[in-house]
Amino acid sequence: MLQPSESHPAAGERRLTMEKVNPTPAGKKLAHPSEHAPRIFADTATITEIRPLKEAGIVNGVTTNPSLLKRAGADSWASANRIMKEIVEYMAPMPVSLELTELQPEKMVEQAKRLAGIGPNVVVKVPIGGYKAIDKSLDAHTGLKVLHRLWENDIRTNATLIFNSTQAFWAANAGASYVSPFLGRVADYLYKHDHPERTPGNSLYFIDDHKVPGNGLDKVANTAYVATAGARKDAGVRLIHEIVAVFNAYRIRTEVLAASFRNAVQVTECLLAGADILTVPAPILMGVADHPLSDEGMQAFVADSKVFDK
Repeated sequence: MLQPSESHPAAGERRLTMEKVNPTPAGKKLAHPSEHAPRIFADTATITEIRPLKEAGIVNGVTTNPSLLKRAGADSWASANRIMKEIVEYMAPMPVSLELTELQPEKMVEQAKRLAGIGPNVVVKVPIGGYKAIDKSLDAHTGLKVLHRLWENDIRTNATLIFNSTQAFWAANAGASYVSPFLGRVADYLYKHDHPERTPGNSLYFIDDHKVPGNGLDKVANTAYVATAGARKDAGVRLIHEIVAVFNAYRIRTEVLAASFRNAVQVTECLLAGADILTVPAPILMGVADHPLSDEGMQAFVADSKVFDK
């Protein structure tokens, strides 16, 4: 588990170079106390989940994807477009991420322009990699090329399916507005693929010093810090921590958007890690004000206050 002492001292300095998340309106006497706080996005496409979260001031953005749109009731492109348009208009001017589904660069750019046309607050989600896993004829650098093209066209982008710091770095260099490390899936992968006789995390990082590299046994998909420097369940938070460290070192203003949360504790740990944005499933956000001691305290306060009714 990430410790408070491990927070990056330069994280606050980098945040100050970015746009204010909670600006104080002109003429207001009481300044907003957390102008440079990280953004919290709702990871959902269901408008009935978004409304109460926005009304409570919990979220200032939304991320969607085809799976979430399907879950929200979309069964065609027409219905998906209606849902996306409703969310974009409701959240304006706050950002809403909409994901590309095309795989060919030219078609991806065309689709991105259509999505960006829904509203000025749209951010287009572009998968960083995985293209050759779908079709071996595709260019492995498709995501980077599209991110750069969209930056050239002044379209904000969110590079998704990020699983190591180099993917995040190259996406930022290509012009991505956000990078989305999927922290929950890192631990899932380790639990599923690790060799039990080796150090935990070996499915993402393992170097056998006694054998010639390239024999198929070495794994360097991530650094040893992310993969093996602690419990498997904490690997995803270490990934956020590492990416933030790289971006702090070079004052990279691409925002680190922590995604794929599994529980509420990971929210706190990603705040400690210095994430710029956290996109959290609505069910987790619904419980942010809950705590068993808060329940006990409120019950005691209300019971004691009844004496004033006499």
